[in-house]
Amino acid sequence: MMAENGTDETIRIDDAVTADYLDGLRSALADLPSAELAEIVEDARGHLADLAGELGEAYDRTAVHERLGAPAAYAAELRAAAGFPAPPGPEPRPRWAARFAVLTLVGAMLFAALGGVIGVPEGGLALILGLVVAGVGVLPVLRDGPRQSTAGALRPVRALDRLRVRDGAPAGEPNWRDLPAFVAVLQPGWWVLRAVVAAGVVAVMLTTGGSTAVLVTVLVSLAAVPLSVALGARSRSDRRLLWAVLPLNVFAAGLVFAAAGALAEDDDPVRYSTPSGLTLDGESITDVRPFDAKGRPLSGVYLFDQDGTPLVVDDYCPVRGRPVADEPDAPGPYPRGTRTSDPRTGECVTTPPAPMVVTIPGATPAPATSASAPPSAPPAPTATPAPAAPRPGG
Repeated sequence: MMAENGTDETIRIDDAVTADYLDGLRSALADLPSAELAEIVEDARGHLADLAGELGEAYDRTAVHERLGAPAAYAAELRAAAGFPAPPGPEPRPRWAARFAVLTLVGAMLFAALGGVIGVPEGGLALILGLVVAGVGVLPVLRDGPRQSTAGALRPVRALDRLRVRDGAPAGEPNWRDLPAFVAVLQPGWWVLRAVVAAGVVAVMLTTGGSTAVLVTVLVSLAAVPLSVALGARSRSDRRLLWAVLPLNVFAAGLVFAAAGALAEDDDPVRYSTPSGLTLDGESITDVRPFDAKGRPLSGVYLFDQDGTPLVVDDYCPVRGRPVADEPDAPGPYPRGTRTSDPRTGECVTTPPAPMVVTIPGATPAPATSASAPPSAPPAPTATPAPAAPRPGG
């Protein structure tokens, strides 16, 4: 695969060893005119291809450095052979700017990682914040050029670079044992994957899912994949792009891990626990209100199932200072009222049941009273007046 940049230089994706060595040559010869630089790089590419054919499986970074020297030393030989002057010395830059740039890059990656784990669209704000932080951090070192020599001279950066290059590896070691080389071989695949992830993010934000989201992902990927590959290849020689590439990489990786975790949770079997006590439509019953056939409330009622087992409701009431009871309370009698924990004393308080009117088929609803009213006394008999006694002579 190849792509043309703004000059005559052609960007190719070679094997990891060749690409790494050619990137070092480009950085060491960056002050030369673009035409001469492209010619020198092409000659070196052919030399490396011959060397790879000669060494076979032993072709790795250590073997190339032993035969040709480090990229900077080989570039100096090529410069002298072509009659070009020595490169100008870099202007001294304050170390604080490089440290600030590296610290902001680390902070931007942390923000991006958080955004990736959160997911979209909520995590997009963290990614934007991370890119803003990275943009502010790279401003002081933009004039350092593509090599970023000041930042590269910092001790932590040099330690990471030594880990990546692995100069001390034995010459005949197979490439699959060289972890940095193995990761470098996988880089083009990662460039494609992060483009697809970015297209998926766009689909999630613009659609509601389904076939429309798949179609948008495919269409956006057609444009995103070439851009991602060109950006990744270019960032090998221009380290200033790392302040944008690394946060985006971390965000995409966070999305991939979050999606994998979500899929793993979906595969777990769902376990349901049976609640204790009586339930109705999934809700626990805390009391039973019995009525007779005429709709009159009853009290002191015990209920049993078809096997003669007492029916127990789930009216557990925690008491402060006492351990949680695993055993349900004793059954009945019903109604029991509502049991709640008093926030002042921590003791369990029972509230008597409130009056209730129910409708029973074929019965007249009873009045809403908590107890049956006593029957009224019969009216007192009216006294009959006695006849008057006859008067004498009457």
